[in-house]
Amino acid sequence: MINVSANVQPEARELAGTARQHLDALASYATHLVYDPGDAVDFVTAGIYHASRYPPARLRQDGRAALYRAVTRACRQELRYPPRPSGPKRLFQRRSPAARIPVDAAGAARMNTVKRSLAMLNFDRRAALLLRDLSGLDYREISRVLECSPDATARLIAGARREFGSIYREIAI
Repeated sequence: MINVSANVQPEARELAGTARQHLDALASYATHLVYDPGDAVDFVTAGIYHASRYPPARLRQDGRAALYRAVTRACRQELRYPPRPSGPKRLFQRRSPAARIPVDAAGAARMNTVKRSLAMLNFDRRAALLLRDLSGLDYREISRVLECSPDATARLIAGARREFGSIYREIAI
């Protein structure tokens, strides 16, 4: 017998409940990832919009990972919601500056040592470390978020922790 319900897309109500439940954690994750609260809110909104358009088939198992994957992808590609205009319309609109982490002398003096150390990591390592330690995702969920194998995820997190530790020790001195 064929299971017809396996291919049914989840209702928008279920995804909205999952997004509502994890909204604060998603906003905190995006803020730590890009260090600009305004951009972080735009990226979280774009991520939730993308996840609502392409929801996972198994929402109860993969819902949280799908939301984090969409927000990570939005942060990496600087996607905002509502989407920016394309075509000739984009030539007549003022573009906002790209999301970058300010690590100059004045900005670094204001940031504490942990944030400065985290800002020195590249995007994938920073995302893996935040997903594991800030968001509390397990390795299987992180591998879905970062779209790599669980072994690669374990190596990525181990490398991120080593690099973070060496940067932290150097800054703290």
